[in-house]
Amino acid sequence: MLTDAFLHVGVFGERDHFQEMDYMNLEGFPDDIVYRNSIPHGGRLAPIVAITSKIESFGYEVIHVVIDREDKYILLSKVKRGHRPDIETAQAWLTMERGYIAAQMTKMGVQPVLVQYEIFVSDAAERRKLFTSYTLPEPVMYFFNANDTYKQKGLQ
Repeated sequence: MLTDAFLHVGVFGERDHFQEMDYMNLEGFPDDIVYRNSIPHGGRLAPIVAITSKIESFGYEVIHVVIDREDKYILLSKVKRGHRPDIETAQAWLTMERGYIAAQMTKMGVQPVLVQYEIFVSDAAERRKLFTSYTLPEPVMYFFNANDTYKQKGLQ
C-alpha cells in the first residue's frame, strides 16, 4: 500500500516482490525511486546495509521508511497467507524481524521514518503530512484497510 501510494504520485518503482531494481544496477533510473523490500523477502533477510550502500553508490539519498502494523493483524495475515504455520511461530518470527530491522538501522546510524499502517490507510491528513514532507503531492487512490477483513470474520 505504501509503495503504491508513492507510485501514484509519480515516484518510479515497482510494487511486486521481485523488481527490476533488485539487480541493483540503477544506472539511468529517474531521480526519485521507491525500492520496496519486505522482511523477510523471498525467504531471506534482506541485507539492508548492503542494499543502502549500493543505492547510495548511484548518487541517491536513501530515506528508510518502515511500515508496521498492529501485531494481531500481522500475525493473522502471516498465518492466513501461509508464511507461518501458526500464531506462536509468527510471533517469534515477528520479534526477530523487528529486531533485525532495528539492528540494521542502528548499524547505519539511521532513524527510519516509521509509518503505522492503520493510520496510513485511514487518515488522509496524516498521509498528506508524510508526502508533503518530501515535497510530493498527496496520493489520490483507494486505501484499503485489510484489517477490516479480520474484523468482519470476528478474528480481532
